[in-house]
Amino acid sequence: MKRLKLFIGLLGLLMGMSVGQQAQHDAPLQRARAAADALFTRLLERLNTEYQQGGAERGVQVCAQVAQSLTRQIGREQGVQIRRVSTKNRNPRNAPDAWERQVLQRWERELKAGKEIGEVAEWRTERGKRVYRYMRPIKIATPLCLECHGTQIKPEVRRLIRERYPNDKATGYQLGDLRGAFSVQISQPKEAQ
Repeated sequence: MKRLKLFIGLLGLLMGMSVGQQAQHDAPLQRARAAADALFTRLLERLNTEYQQGGAERGVQVCAQVAQSLTRQIGREQGVQIRRVSTKNRNPRNAPDAWERQVLQRWERELKAGKEIGEVAEWRTERGKRVYRYMRPIKIATPLCLECHGTQIKPEVRRLIRERYPNDKATGYQLGDLRGAFSVQISQPKEAQ
């Protein structure tokens, strides 16, 4: 009987720890998803509005003039660090760090192997601090994306891209290709460290 009570007690303890660990993972995951959703939605709305008013040329201008400030604004609103990253970045600020590069490269391999890719999230220790890292893939989803990122870019759009991004690497894509990712970092609160 003592063994049964001990077993039940241990089982309860393990289940409680599991639930606590799950809750520790769920809260930052929801915050990271909310930040990525907000950036995706607001950037897409702005790009669509500008595209309607002036085509791909206006889209390039939005990306050059608005995307970085909008990203910082959403990070402040959501209380996270967020950015868009790519191994074929247009803006040098969007170059991936080592962890982001590993995830992007793994996704590329998985896509080539015909596998589905999805979000990645984990707690990591970086520079002595616990941080929650999250990435969600960005794919070339519509023909509209190809007007600035494809192989058949209009000369006036290509000229604008070269003016704004002389070291651009973000062309040559096809529908369904991995363009990059939304990358979110959340620092663990000091009291939890």
